[in-house]
Amino acid sequence: MKRIHDDNALYNFLLPYINRSFRRSYREVEYCNLSRIPSDGAIIFAPNHANTLMDALAVLSIDNGKKVFVARADIFKNKTAARVLSFLKIMPINRIRDGVDALRENEEITQKCVEALVDRVPFCILPEGRHRTMHSLLPLRKGIVRIAFETWRRVQDRIPVYIVPVGLEYEDYYEFRSKLLVNIAEPILLQDFIRENEGASEAELSRKLLLELSERLQGAIICLPDDERYTALWETASVLYSRGKRKEGGQYGRLLWMQRITARLAKRYPNILRRANQRAKQRADAGVTLGAVARSTSTWGIVLNALILLLLLPVAAVSALAVIPALIIIGIIKPGLQDKAFLNSIRYVALWIINPLIMLLAAIVTAFFCWPLAIAPAVLPFVAPIIFYDYANGVSHCFEDIKYRLMLSQKK
Repeated sequence: MKRIHDDNALYNFLLPYINRSFRRSYREVEYCNLSRIPSDGAIIFAPNHANTLMDALAVLSIDNGKKVFVARADIFKNKTAARVLSFLKIMPINRIRDGVDALRENEEITQKCVEALVDRVPFCILPEGRHRTMHSLLPLRKGIVRIAFETWRRVQDRIPVYIVPVGLEYEDYYEFRSKLLVNIAEPILLQDFIRENEGASEAELSRKLLLELSERLQGAIICLPDDERYTALWETASVLYSRGKRKEGGQYGRLLWMQRITARLAKRYPNILRRANQRAKQRADAGVTLGAVARSTSTWGIVLNALILLLLLPVAAVSALAVIPALIIIGIIKPGLQDKAFLNSIRYVALWIINPLIMLLAAIVTAFFCWPLAIAPAVLPFVAPIIFYDYANGVSHCFEDIKYRLMLSQKK
């Protein structure tokens, strides 16, 4: 019987394309501390969960090796979706909200995960159990602990079992073609952890392991307290960073700087945070984005950007034509989305998977009549999304900057 982690020729062929197209969904993807990933053993990747499918793709893109995943069971109800997810080596896992009976079904999935780990195929689980588009960390669920300890029971000291925390730090959760940092924290070697806590009960071991993993994940991201200070901390730090033009060190440098400044603000400057909350409310009431405030583009800068956008309009128009099928699909699905965080995942599938297939079919049909004309639909779908969304983001930012300037003029 074929197992979920067995080799698949089509999967191996498509995996490099999936990883490349994922990276093209961002202006920049920066991978930090990859040397911390063990070169051998049973490896459990544990990323924070902030941006639905894109989180799993971020872990997958670390290298071109296969990985096994679990995802919430309700997305497997559609048979076509279930077949696609199974092909991608993603298995369903039930949550407490699915009911006690559903949780019993997880035992079989746990054993499949353990089998993959014993065969040294990396496994990824999002330990928070649900996503949230905030720079914080939810309490971790016990699923990762159960799988880790079950793997250890199977292998004992024959194979090292690692839990590798992965910090995913998004520049923007909703904007396609923003920036992403994938930051590997120091792994937890399970055998060492168990020896260090010898004599502890299984319940105590589980609690300590979750606490250790949570601390390492918090250190790998910008983790802000989820209370009334969150908005003030994030807005103040973002504006200070942007206006200070601190670009050295890339995204990892930005992460370290933001961690330091938010910690200092939270401890020493309560008055600044109170005023920041007031400014955030005024900004939101005026319909001005935080990005516009952080950029603080001058009037002449807005005029220059508008002129550049006008000159590039023909190029953007051609790119839009090349992604029309994807834009139609996104336009149909978007109004029904209850959670905006799914939008980038839908864009990824529509732009990089469905659209190229449709355009490739169009190229094949066109080739029968005039093969030179088939070149455009065969090539454009792989570059057009980048041009189109960079242009669309430029237009959006230009209008946001105008709104911000108008708000400032009204204040004066």
